Amino acid sequence: MFDFERYASQVIAFFTGNIFIAIGAVVILIFLFYKKPSETIKFLGFCFLIVAVLYIMALLTESGSQGVLQKKGVTTKSEKELMEQ
Repeated sequence: MFDFERYASQVIAFFTGNIFIAIGAVVILIFLFYKKPSETIKFLGFCFLIVAVLYIMALLTESGSQGVLQKKGVTTKSEKELMEQ
């Protein structure tokens, strides 16, 4: 499962710790926007779409696993009650 807050904080920590890489990434983005703005916007849109899909999948996985755990608890409780009778 993806923990997006932890992942985002790791990315921010990496770029703040490596300022030259961060400056290089910004320069490359500016260069790409200058040379081919429509392709760069399409690429960034695709990246955001992938991140959004992964985020939704992580939310669905988390909610599904919580449902399974709750069902398991209810089922276990019912089996124990049946064994006592």
